[in-house]
Amino acid sequence: MPKNDVIIDQPYLLVTSIPCYYDRAGGLWLDRLWHHDLTEHLQYIANLNLCAPALPRENACSDLARVEIPDNHQLKLIGLPPQLSAYAAFCALPRTAAILWHAIGEAQIVHSGIIGWPYPLGWISNPFAVLRRKKLVIVVESSWRRSEDETRTWRLRLLNGLSEVLGRWACRHARVAIFTQAAYRDTLLGGRKECAYVMPAVWVNEPFILNTKAAEMTWEKKVTQPVRLLFAGQMTANKGIKVLLSALRLLDARGIQVQLDLIGNGELRESCLRAAVNCQTLRLSVLNSLPYGPAFFELLQQYHALVIPSLSDEQPRILFDAYARAIPVIASNTDGLRPYVQQDRTGWLVPKGDAPTLAETIERATVNGQKLRDMGMSALEVIPRYTHKAMHRTRSHILQQHFSQA
Repeated sequence: MPKNDVIIDQPYLLVTSIPCYYDRAGGLWLDRLWHHDLTEHLQYIANLNLCAPALPRENACSDLARVEIPDNHQLKLIGLPPQLSAYAAFCALPRTAAILWHAIGEAQIVHSGIIGWPYPLGWISNPFAVLRRKKLVIVVESSWRRSEDETRTWRLRLLNGLSEVLGRWACRHARVAIFTQAAYRDTLLGGRKECAYVMPAVWVNEPFILNTKAAEMTWEKKVTQPVRLLFAGQMTANKGIKVLLSALRLLDARGIQVQLDLIGNGELRESCLRAAVNCQTLRLSVLNSLPYGPAFFELLQQYHALVIPSLSDEQPRILFDAYARAIPVIASNTDGLRPYVQQDRTGWLVPKGDAPTLAETIERATVNGQKLRDMGMSALEVIPRYTHKAMHRTRSHILQQHFSQA
């Protein structure tokens, strides 16, 4: 594995709510997507302590990968009490705080965030880091705001407000603050930009990026075939599933022939299965989930466009996965998607939550295979700037710039 050209050797503490798993031999195991990300951290952080909820490997309910530590690097798991429920997490709060206080004391750089479940660990670690005069790095990759559906109770509205206040405080006390979109930066930092950096969250790496010749050959076949669309993600209200199903019902009622597949899990999966059964002219299928990797990208490549009807302001990583396979997108015009979708060049943006306009855009796609091909090839031109390794390489240079001991 190639090494990063920057090495941060100061004691570095990464605080996360994502569970970690250990085996009897002392091995560290992570969910495969989290493993994919941590592997890149280990290329430029030589002395990393990972502070996270820790459980035995046999308690895992997902596919795990074992962490391999590069030569001349150190990785230590500092286990926090499991956050299996809100009640258990709050009961363990004193112990969690004590562990974080001690771990932060041994670090020079503290990497944290402002989101988490059942509460952001950053609510504890960020003030501790500031109090103990540590170099604080804040990364804001996901929204701290609950959706409109979730904030109908005063408790959740209060949590929304508290999350934003504490998030703003943490970002303004950070030595480095990294955001996946400019809207997050502007909300949480206002006019202070000297420590702020905007870079999208990306999972895809070079092995999964089509070369131009392969993309042209793939599209040469696809433009002769009926247009097929894909939704890939969590089947939840925030991801726009209800809006998408409403749009599909409108098309089905008009007798428009559309082929659309959905892949993923979530609370609305059963609603999707029922919708697939009730379709008349529209061909809707719900597929079994695939792990992120070769099989997923092979599936993705079969489609003419990806539909991303998100309602939240988050920036879905799937956008760049589609670009890597020369696939354009039909996406909501949200803060998280707008900066990375070039209208009519790499995809089409539609108003958030607007089922009729989404339906019209899907109908437009079904009769414009050549236009989808042109947008897909333009999307492929964009992707070399947006890879997972490039994201971490840029981050390593930012950290070196701010924390160099020279």
